[in-house]
Amino acid sequence: MEQPATISNEHLLKHDSAAESYSDMAIPTWGDLQNVYERRWLQEKNKFQTQLKTNFFALVERFASGKQEVFVLSTPERREKLYIGAFLELFESGYAPHIGDVERLAGKRVRRLHITLPHNYCTT
Repeated sequence: MEQPATISNEHLLKHDSAAESYSDMAIPTWGDLQNVYERRWLQEKNKFQTQLKTNFFALVERFASGKQEVFVLSTPERREKLYIGAFLELFESGYAPHIGDVERLAGKRVRRLHITLPHNYCTT
């Protein structure tokens, strides 16, 4: 019969010191915690939309036209709707924003985000 694992004194000391660091902290109210989460999402959303804008203007600077990939979204499935909403919020319907099907890229679950740019009539 296998012996139960023993817990070392070092492990107990680490656990006690971690617990002590929380002993003087108060649990925030539901609303306060919700505000913390909302601020964090707004920071992530701003960073994401800034990256979308950067990619958009890189396409425009090279006079891209037609359906263009503007971003490859790789995020946990539970957060995907937030990012898709932020993408759609940024591009009006004239750009025909499109969310691609789920793909596997380097072992990760991704969706390609596309927009359609006007035709470039420049011949140079």
